[in-house]
Amino acid sequence: MLSRLKSRLMSYRDIDNRIQSLNSEVHALRSERKVLETEMSEILRDQEFHAFNEIHLSDDGSVIKIQRPNQWSKAWTLSKKDLQTSLKEYFESTNTPTATECFNTIVDKKTKALVSTEFAFTHTPSE
Repeated sequence: MLSRLKSRLMSYRDIDNRIQSLNSEVHALRSERKVLETEMSEILRDQEFHAFNEIHLSDDGSVIKIQRPNQWSKAWTLSKKDLQTSLKEYFESTNTPTATECFNTIVDKKTKALVSTEFAFTHTPSE
């Protein structure tokens, strides 16, 4: 039994080491991608490219979608603390609270705060 456990521990270690190595590689690639996104953003700010919303790459058929500043919203998250603050603000601002009005107030406030001022890019491989 001990030899079986030792074998499993060594396999576990090898896989974990490999995962850590791949995670380091992914981190480096994400950093490179961020630099390229910054460079593409600078180019796309030029009036010559103002109408570009997506680019079809002819070499592999993939598409890069371009989301322009102030035209898209970041992903939605709401912490417990933010929810508590929003609820408190809502209930202090009205004498006739309703669930629908409360929901709409929180969503409207959060949506406005999530409008991005940056470019974003999404790559879709060809099918």
